Amino acid sequence: MTIEDVFTGHRYRLDSYQRDYTWGRDDVRRLIDDLRNKFIANWRFEHDREEVARYQPYFLGPYVYHEAAPVTYLVDGQQRITTLHLMLIYLRELLRAQDLEDQAARLSSLILSHKFGKSVYTLDIPERDQFLEVAFQETEFTLPDNSSGALRRLWEAALVLQEEFPEELRSDALPYFVDWLLDGVSMVGIRAATPEQGWEIYESMNDRGVRLGPIDLLKSFLLSKIGPETAGADNIWRQMVSGLAGIDANAPSDFIKTFLIGRYADVNMDSNDSSPDVKRINGPFHTWVKDNVGQIGLVRPQDYRSLIDDLSAYAQRYRTLAAAAHTYDGELKSVFFNAYNGITSQAAPILAAVDPRDDSSTFKTKAKLIADYLDLVFARRIVNDLPSSSIHLDREAVRLVERLRDGVSIDRLRAILAEEVAALDYDFTSMKTYGLRSNNSRQVRYLLARLTGFVETACERGDEMDRYLDAQRPFEIEHIWANHFERYQPETGTRAIFDSYRNRLGALLLLKKSDNASYQDLPYEEKVGFYQRQNHLAGSLHVSHRERNSAFNRFVKTHRLDRLLRPFPKFDRKAIGARQDLYQRLCELIWNPTVFGSRLAASPQSADRSRTRTRARYDVAITDLITKGVLPPNATLIGRRRGELFQAEILDDGRIQVTSGETFRSLSAAGEFVLQTKSCPGWNFWHAQLNDREARLADIRREALERGIV
Repeated sequence: MTIEDVFTGHRYRLDSYQRDYTWGRDDVRRLIDDLRNKFIANWRFEHDREEVARYQPYFLGPYVYHEAAPVTYLVDGQQRITTLHLMLIYLRELLRAQDLEDQAARLSSLILSHKFGKSVYTLDIPERDQFLEVAFQETEFTLPDNSSGALRRLWEAALVLQEEFPEELRSDALPYFVDWLLDGVSMVGIRAATPEQGWEIYESMNDRGVRLGPIDLLKSFLLSKIGPETAGADNIWRQMVSGLAGIDANAPSDFIKTFLIGRYADVNMDSNDSSPDVKRINGPFHTWVKDNVGQIGLVRPQDYRSLIDDLSAYAQRYRTLAAAAHTYDGELKSVFFNAYNGITSQAAPILAAVDPRDDSSTFKTKAKLIADYLDLVFARRIVNDLPSSSIHLDREAVRLVERLRDGVSIDRLRAILAEEVAALDYDFTSMKTYGLRSNNSRQVRYLLARLTGFVETACERGDEMDRYLDAQRPFEIEHIWANHFERYQPETGTRAIFDSYRNRLGALLLLKKSDNASYQDLPYEEKVGFYQRQNHLAGSLHVSHRERNSAFNRFVKTHRLDRLLRPFPKFDRKAIGARQDLYQRLCELIWNPTVFGSRLAASPQSADRSRTRTRARYDVAITDLITKGVLPPNATLIGRRRGELFQAEILDDGRIQVTSGETFRSLSAAGEFVLQTKSCPGWNFWHAQLNDREARLADIRREALERGIV
C-alpha cells in the first residue's frame, strides 16, 4: 500500500494493549534522513513532475490492523504512521506557504475526513486533536503542564520537523517530494480478522521466535572463526551487548557501526555523499565484515578473538560517550551539545583517535577536543547560513576519521584539529545581521543558551546549560523589541526593516519562561528593570547592573568588554548593532580556536565558497551562471508575492543579500526571509533583472543546461 493508500478512507485508533507514541528526536530524524536520502538520489531540478513516477520506491515496513467499522484499529506500526501523519500536516503547511493550495488540499483529504458535519483526524486519538490543530501554525505551542508523555513526544516530533526538515525538501523540490512520498513510499498492511488474531500477530512479531539481525549474524560469524574455544568470547560478547542495551535498544548495533566506521572503513567520499563502506556499514554491517576481513586484519583465529576483545574495550568508551550525550557532564560538555544538535556520528572520530591503552583521562581529553571541534564547526556554520543539519555535520565527523586513526597522541590530535580549523573558510565575522528566522529557532536558542551560560559561569554563578537546553523549555527566547511596529516606525521606516532588526540576535535574550510571559509587550523602558533580576546578559542592559557586582566587573575587565557589555537606557537600532557585536565577540571567546594549541587556527583562509552556496541539487550554482556569462555580476533579483515587490542582490561569492542587509547561501532561504514564511521555491520565486526584461532564474538555469553552457 502506498502512503496515500494507508491514509485514504481510514479512521485509525489504538487497541487497548497498544502502547502510545514513544518515538524520540533521533527516531524522527532517522525517518526524515532516510526519506531525504532516497528522494535526493533521484531528484533533479530539471525533471518534470511526471518523472517522479520513475523514481526508486522506498519500503517502510509492515503494519498490522483489524477493522471494526467505521474504525481501523492499529495493532503494530503506529509509531511510523503517527510520524507520517504529523509529517503530512507539516508538508501541507509548506505547500500553503508556496501557494500550492490544490496540492495542500490533496494532503488535507489524507490528514482528516469530513463526515456528518464533523472533521475527524485520520488518526482519531482525541488527546492529540487540539495540538494537531495548531502544531505548525504558531511559533510556539505551549503544552499544558499535565500533558501525557505521549503528547510531549508528539510535540518533540513536531519540533524536529519544524527545526530540522531539510531545506532542499522545503524549496523547489517540495511538490516533487510530496508526490514521491505519497506514491513512491509504501508499507505492507497485514489485516487481522479479529482483535484476538491481531493480538496474536502482534505478539508473534514482537515476542516470539528468534529474529536474527546483523548483530546476531556478526556474532555467529566471528565465533565460528575462533574455533572450539568460544566460551570466553561468547561471554564477552554477551556482556558487551547487555551493557550497551542498557542505553537503549539500538545502542548495540549503533556501537558496532560506529566502531567499524571509526576503526576500519574507507571513509573517502565525494562532497555530497557517504563513502560506499559507510553506506554498507549503516545497513547489514555483518556482510561488510565478511567481505572485508583483509581490511580488518582477520586472518587467524586469534585475530577474530582479538576483534571481540577490542569491541568489548571500545564499548566501554562508547558507553561513556552515550552517557555524556544524554546527561550533561561538565567534563564532556560538547558531547552533550553535539547530541542536542543532532550530530549522531561524533563517536566515530573519537573511537578512531583512541588507543586501547589510553587511560580514562587521556580518553576524555581526546573526546573533548574532537567534540569541541565539531561544536565549533556547527556554531560557525549556523551564523554563516551554511548547511548545519545532522546529515552535514555527521559527514564532517566521518571525514575526520581518516586523519585520526591509530591512536594519535593528544599533542598530534591538537595539531590536526588546529589545521582543520585553519582550513575553514568561515568564522564569526559574518554574523552582523544573523538572527531569528522562520526555521532556525532551535539554533538561535542554542546560541543564546551558550552565550548566557558562558557569562553566568564566568561570573561565578552555577552552570545551568542543561536547563537552558531542556526539551520542556523552561527558558524561552525574549524579543527586546515588542511586536509593535508603530513604536519603532520613525527609525525603521518599513515593517520589513522593523522585523529584520527585531529578530536579530543582538535584540534577543534567553529568559525563564514564566518571566518572559509576564513581560508580554511592555516597552523596553518599562521592562529593563525586570531584566536586571535575570541573567547577566539581560541584566547588563540596566544602568545599575555593575554596581556592587564584582564578579561581573572582573569578567568585563578580563575580556575587555567595556564598550560592548554596557547598559542602554534606550534600546534603538544602534543598541542592537552594539549587542550584535557583543554576541559576536562572546562567540569568539566561547569557540576559541586556540584551545587546539595553534595560533594558525585563529583566522579563516580565503576559499571559494560558491560551490557550497545557492546550488540546486548540488549541480548548478548561481556562481556557475555568472562565471559562464549567463548572469551579470552583482545581478539584481526581484520577487513578487500577492502584489508586494521584493529585491535582493547576488554577491561576488554567490550569497544573496536582501534589502535589509541579511545574506543567505540559497535563493530559497532568501525568499523565506523576505516572505516571512516557512517555504519558498527560490529558483522559481526570484527573477533576474536583465537590461530591459526580467527572467525567472529557473528558466535561465534550464536554458543554460539545454544549451550545454553549464
